[in-house]
Amino acid sequence: MVKKNLYLIGDISGFTPQIARLVSMMNYVRHTTLSAVEDLTVNELDYLNAPESNSIGSLLLHIAAAEVGYQAATFDKRELNDEEKHEWGTALALNALVGVREGLCG
Repeated sequence: MVKKNLYLIGDISGFTPQIARLVSMMNYVRHTTLSAVEDLTVNELDYLNAPESNSIGSLLLHIAAAEVGYQAATFDKRELNDEEKHEWGTALALNALVGVREGLCG
C-alpha cells in the first residue's frame, strides 16, 4: 500500500477498476484501524464501557473472524467447518459475556 494514495479511491495498476476501488477502500480501512489501536494497552483493549458493550479487543477479533468467514465463503464456496466455528464462533456472534467467559475478550 502506498500511503500517499491512501485517501484516493481509484485505479491501481494490476487491478480492474472495480477491484482497484475495493482495494483502495480496504487499504484505507486497514490503515485507519491499525492507527487507532496501535498504542493501546491490554487494559484499554479489554475495557468495557458498559456491561452490555463490547471491548475494542472483541471488536478487532470480530473483524478478524468476519474475514475468515468471508474468505471461506468467497474463495472456498463454503461455510465455516466445525473447527473454524469453534475457533471463531464467539467472535462472529460478538457476545461480550460469552467471549469473556471463554477467554476471547477479557
